[in-house]
Amino acid sequence: MNKNVDIRKYIDHTNLRNNLTFDEIKQFCKEAIDLGFFAVCIQSFFLDDVISFVKSSDVKVVTVADFPYGTGLTRVRINQVEELVKLPVDELDLVMNIPAFINKRFDVFEKDIELATEICHSHNVKIKIIIETGILLPEDIETVTRILCTYNVDYIKTSTGIVSRGATYEDIEIIKENLSGTTKIKASGGIRTLEQVEKFIEIGASRIGTSNALAILKEFTEKRL
Repeated sequence: MNKNVDIRKYIDHTNLRNNLTFDEIKQFCKEAIDLGFFAVCIQSFFLDDVISFVKSSDVKVVTVADFPYGTGLTRVRINQVEELVKLPVDELDLVMNIPAFINKRFDVFEKDIELATEICHSHNVKIKIIIETGILLPEDIETVTRILCTYNVDYIKTSTGIVSRGATYEDIEIIKENLSGTTKIKASGGIRTLEQVEKFIEIGASRIGTSNALAILKEFTEKRL
C-alpha cells in the first residue's frame, strides 16, 4: 500500500458494547478526536452523549440499526431508521433483512432497502448495509451486492463482527467485482492488525470498522518512524 496513505481517515473507531459507562464513552470519543479517526460507531442508546462529545470536531457519528441479527419486521426496521435519522448522525449502518434474503423474499428485501435508503438520503445521512458475509455463499454475496447497488446504498459493509466470522479478503474481492454506481465497501469484523487494514484498503475497501483501532494506529505510527 502507498506509504503516504493515512489509515486514520479510513477507520470507524468502533465500540458496540451495550454496557458502556459515561466515562468510557467520553474516553472513546476523545480517542477518536485526538487521534484523527474518521468516525465513531456506537449503539444508538449512547448517541446523545457521543454527539455532544464530538460536535466541535470533524469526527463523524455512526450508529447501527436492527443490529446484530437483521430479523426485524420491515415496518419496525423502517421506524427505527426514521427515528435515528432525526438525530444529527452522519451515517447509519443497517443490518440487511437476513431472513427475507435467505428465503428469497426479494420483494420484501428490496422494498426494505429502498425505503431505508430513501429515508437516509432525504436527511443527508449515508447508509451502509451490513450483509453478514460469514453466513452467505459466494453467489449470495454477488446477488446482494448487485441488488444494493441498484438502490444506491452508500456502502456495503461485510459484517457485524458478532454473528459468524468477520470480513475476509475474498469477501471484498467478490463485492468489488459486482459493484456498480457510487456504492463503496466497508470491511468490518475481526480486523485487528495493520496488515489486515492495509490489505483490505489495497483490494478495494474505502472504510474500515474495527474495535482495535488504537493498537492498529500504534502499529501504523511505529512503521512510519
